[in-house]
Amino acid sequence: MTPRRRIWSELLPLEVVRAPGTLALLRRYALELSIAVRPETAAGLPDLVAACADAGVAVAVWPMIADEDGRWASAGNAAAFGAFVARLLDALDARRLAAAEIVFDLEPPIEAVRRALAGGRGALDLLGGGPRGARGSPRWDEAQRAYTELAGAVHARGVATSAAIVPLVLADGPARGWERLLGTPVSAPPWGRVGAMLYTSLFEGYSRGALGREDALALLAWGCRAAARRFGPRAGASLGAVGKGALGDEPVYRSVAELREDVAAAVAAGVSDLSLFDLGGVLARPPAEAWLEAFVAPPEAHSPRDTLRARGVIAAAALVGRAAGYARRLTSP
Repeated sequence: MTPRRRIWSELLPLEVVRAPGTLALLRRYALELSIAVRPETAAGLPDLVAACADAGVAVAVWPMIADEDGRWASAGNAAAFGAFVARLLDALDARRLAAAEIVFDLEPPIEAVRRALAGGRGALDLLGGGPRGARGSPRWDEAQRAYTELAGAVHARGVATSAAIVPLVLADGPARGWERLLGTPVSAPPWGRVGAMLYTSLFEGYSRGALGREDALALLAWGCRAAARRFGPRAGASLGAVGKGALGDEPVYRSVAELREDVAAAVAAGVSDLSLFDLGGVLARPPAEAWLEAFVAPPEAHSPRDTLRARGVIAAAALVGRAAGYARRLTSP
């Protein structure tokens, strides 16, 4: 399979991204750009897409709605998210411009994620993907239908889709317990590509010392293998983090060598469609060329060894997913 390399840009102003020097860097390394667009920055999207077209850089649109509505796509905000996607595509159509892809970042609402990372009872708020009841059968089924229709509508415009998913979903069995717990409709909609967010710096850093670098690499390799098994040629993976994102406290790589090691591990595990988080971090930690060269260069063969702690995390995640799926069967009408 031909390697594919993409780069996320979440916090950089659109005018910085469309600057000639930035676009020249992306073109030099044959990187596809996935650009975050929020309601307050949406007016600048057509100019960015036009600049990318002139520079020969493919651009995917990564919509994000207001934080009070969840920011990312989830079961609780399908209508608001769909309306924003339509608004962005209509604005591009009006200028006779086109995005290569719409990215659906399937995550629980951002405030729930922040509370969960703070610890305590906040972790319980993460489950449900939105307002109380969003994971209940009627609303869950409605959300799956809504995102299925939305993906179909995007495809009908001639635009591809991709879904970015939380790695816990990869531990799911047939009942898809984690999908429902997190409120992230992964399985039903016809996503063109499904990329798991396998950020080793976050695995290690957010574990507060419970996991080390080797454990994080083992989880990355497991995630890539699981994604390849489940999604076949549609499988992708996001690597990182080079810089901080919306949460503001994301642990980052200590060195370029860690990124190089992650690329090798992902490719060895069967995934060559890779995304890097993110462009802002690359530009803020010069030389940018060192990060991008590590990301796109053919990797040396490297399969990280399994670790006991990584196996424990995977087993625990699978157990919770099975329990959630079993509970759903007991409570379904």
